[in-house]
Amino acid sequence: MALLEPLASTVTATPATLVPPLIRVNRVGGSDDGITDHPRMEIACYGQDREQAWQLAEQCRQAILGSPRTVAHGVLIDNARTDNPPTQTPYAHTEDIRRVLGYFRLSWRRPRATS
Repeated sequence: MALLEPLASTVTATPATLVPPLIRVNRVGGSDDGITDHPRMEIACYGQDREQAWQLAEQCRQAILGSPRTVAHGVLIDNARTDNPPTQTPYAHTEDIRRVLGYFRLSWRRPRATS
């Protein structure tokens, strides 16, 4: 979330009253080996129209793919790749809002516990 917050409001659950532009970030799988976490992330970009949703999705994609060897919220990101490229999907709650979903796989170092 910290990586995408500069682009638009970022949440983990879609609010009842959605005001675009908005990014929803959810972990939808992945693994870890005790040292590196490998989450599969679903990134939903909501826009007032098709153009805004797609522009936001592309900005998110560029931020994610450009994130290796950077630190976000104190976590070192080692790798990032597209799992499924962004695709426009229906959003049943209103016809005025468009949604574009993309899936990404990241790898980052697990934070060490401090004593």
